[in-house]
Amino acid sequence: MAIVWIASRKPPIDPYKNSGAYESVEALMHRSSEEGKALLISTGEGFSGQNSGLGDSVGLLIEQVLLSRSVFNDQPTRSFNGDGPLACISQLVVHGAYENAMASELFRSEHTELSGVSGFGLMAGMLPELARTGNGGLILTGTMRPEHVLIADLAERKDVPLAAAIGSLGAQAAFFASGSEVTLGEDYYLPSIGKINQSAYQNQAKTMNWIRGILVIGLIAAALLKLSGVLP
Repeated sequence: MAIVWIASRKPPIDPYKNSGAYESVEALMHRSSEEGKALLISTGEGFSGQNSGLGDSVGLLIEQVLLSRSVFNDQPTRSFNGDGPLACISQLVVHGAYENAMASELFRSEHTELSGVSGFGLMAGMLPELARTGNGGLILTGTMRPEHVLIADLAERKDVPLAAAIGSLGAQAAFFASGSEVTLGEDYYLPSIGKINQSAYQNQAKTMNWIRGILVIGLIAAALLKLSGVLP
């Protein structure tokens, strides 16, 4: 019985395994490069104050990693932003990627655009671009809304692969129901694209778990001290 139990044991699940959404992001990056197709990135609603999250800062990090690896693709990677300040910062990120690759002459201002100044404006600007032929994939990052699942619906009908690395819980639930690869919970805030960032991702995840454990122990100890009368 012990031999059968040992033989049938499944390998332990790695709690710090990379998110499936970020693995899809890397796969789309390689696919667009090999097929010579354009890769589209939406960085979310931006810093207009209409949302309460800081997810767009992570979206800019994802954009920087992708642009640094796709400067010399046959078709340029294009990014779409839902806010004016975010569009300006995104243009600096894109230009910096070309400048670091010593290919500033390849940079064009239309590589990063302002799609709209609201959630619906962003979606209205994205849908026509997504409907064009020659798109190798779409990556959604930053702060999105549940209604943006219409973008996933059009991508599915146009056979365009989609990866949604978004930080909004409502949007995560909507995209999860659509069947797209999506980040869940706090996995969004630990982006890991490629083997280079894998160790950094695992170290950050371990640090977060240790801090969470210390806080839980502190709360339990404080509750026990309060009940025993040690604390006033």
